[in-house]
Amino acid sequence: MTAETPRFDTRGARLYYRKEKLRGASWEYEINGGWFTVPGDESERRILRHGFRFFRPREATIVTSSGEEVVKRSFAEQWFFPDRWFSLLRFIAEDGRSIGYYVNFSMPLQEIRSNYYSDIDLELDLWLDMNGTITELDRDEYEAEIASKRLNPEWGEHVEAAARSVRAAVTSCLQEFGPDIEKQKHPAYGIPAFILRA
Repeated sequence: MTAETPRFDTRGARLYYRKEKLRGASWEYEINGGWFTVPGDESERRILRHGFRFFRPREATIVTSSGEEVVKRSFAEQWFFPDRWFSLLRFIAEDGRSIGYYVNFSMPLQEIRSNYYSDIDLELDLWLDMNGTITELDRDEYEAEIASKRLNPEWGEHVEAAARSVRAAVTSCLQEFGPDIEKQKHPAYGIPAFILRA
């Protein structure tokens, strides 16, 4: 398929997002992007995309199968899923190259009022280097939230299942497409194949 100009369905309205933490902190912002649909295993999946520029770029390292390179992290795009227990962030260098992907395990995105969406951060995260290396982050914070009973066991089961699913999807894409986690991406929306398999 050839690349297309992305078309986002915003229904002519401004969209807003609120991230909540289990300890009560929260923040919100306007979505720069919108909804799109992609084919799923059984039906079409709706995904909400947000893109933004960092106020202060900072150094980051791109890790590929051919080595490492220090670049400036200037942009990011994020995808939210109403049907999955995670969201996905892509960090982007000044020249447009991907630095890596950050999987944030959270409750599925919900519309809490018209065009206003929210999820709850469930602490566990994965960092994915471009060569497919997976690093688990914040396991201690996640387990502390379970111990405190702010994160109920059923949510924890969903998080662990989602983490296994993401790891398996990354592995299958590397086996199929080679040592680059974004070798296969949606031609119009740029979302990588591994996250659509998870």
